[in-house]
Formats: sequence, structure tokens, C-alpha cells
Amino acid sequence: MTPRQRIDLLLLALGALALLAPWLAWARLRWLGRRSGARLLVRGVNGDQAARIVLLRGELGELPVDETLDFLGDGYAGHLPAVKLAHRTYFGKTLFAVARAARAAAHALQHRDRDGGVGRLGRLDALGVLWGNLWPILLALVLLTPGRMNGLRAFAAFALAMGVAQVLAHLTVADAARRGRRALEDARLLDGHPAAEVDDAFEAARLEHLAAPARQSLWGAFRRRDA
Repeated sequence: MTPRQRIDLLLLALGALALLAPWLAWARLRWLGRRSGARLLVRGVNGDQAARIVLLRGELGELPVDETLDFLGDGYAGHLPAVKLAHRTYFGKTLFAVARAARAAAHALQHRDRDGGVGRLGRLDALGVLWGNLWPILLALVLLTPGRMNGLRAFAAFALAMGVAQVLAHLTVADAARRGRRALEDARLLDGHPAAEVDDAFEAARLEHLAAPARQSLWGAFRRRDA
């Protein structure tokens, strides 16, 4: 095998891994949901209340927390500004719903602290979902055109770039999950739960972001939706 072929093989393998990453994250998210997703929060608050507690502890108690459609997910809308929670999170009283709400509220704290990653997060998420819908079609077109090897190289390079961007954005999400968890722990809202259940909930809150290009794609719609 020539050096050029080795480079091509490495590039194609990394591109394939980048394409599979959201699906692997979704599979892990579904597994966590089956294991711990039905656990009700011992303290009895819902996602809306948990988000407001995180904001209050972060001295942003005046920021509104609004309900939105489940398909749109949970996040922070800096242009309003407001914390947006999906219906299942806003009213949810499970540990997983509270973790999602805490993570979304913590993005508002990041924005207040001028974390540049928050401003890019929404744009990258939208681009990731668009890419998740388009790449199977683009790959099919590349395979059907003459000179497909050059097309495959370009396709794999772009897939890898999108994967790297998604991972970098995930660093902001992971930081928000840590801040949200710390706020809830300080408020003693997570008391009564084993550490493993809390770990599962906040891992799931992070994976919601990585799995979005798969979950919110046309191809993902053919799979059973998460609870």
C-alpha cells in the first residue's frame, strides 16, 4: 500500500467515524434512558423549577424560562434572552428532565460570563442537524459520479471538519452540565439519589447535544423516539 493510499484510508476512516458519532451517542443516550430515565426526582420539582433554581443561584433570577416544542429541544436563546425548555423537560419531574433543564439554564450563566462558545452553539447545532439530513444524499451522489475518489476525499474531509466542530461545541455543553449539576447539588435537590443515577442523568444531558444530528434527522425519524 502506497503512502497516498494509507492517507486516503485514514481520511475515509476518520470521516466514517465522524458520521457515526451522533448515532453512537444516540444509542448510548437510549441505553441510559432505559437504565435510569424513569427515575423521579426525590425532591419533587419539575424542569421549569429546576432551571429557575439554577438561574437564581447564578444571580439571573429575572431571566424567563419558557416552554417550547419537544422537537426544538432545550437550550438558551441569547437573542431574547430566555431559557427554552421542551414540553417534556418543562413539565418533567424525572431526574433526566431536571438534568436537561439545569444544563440549559447553565448556558445562560455562560452567556452572562461572556463564554464565546455559547454564541456559536446554536449556529453549529443547526448546521449539524442540516448536515445530518444531507450527508446520506450527498454520499450517494458522490458514489454515482465519475472520479468518485476525489469526491470521497472531499466528502470525508468535510465530515471530519463537522465532527471536530461538534466535539468543540460539546466542550461548552459539558461545562454547562457541570455548572448545572453543581448548582442543583448546592441546593440539595439531588439528595436521595445514588451517584450513579445522577451521573447517568447528566451524561444524558450532554449526549442530547451530540446525538442531535441523528435524532433530528429524517433518517432518525424512522426509529422509535426517546421517552
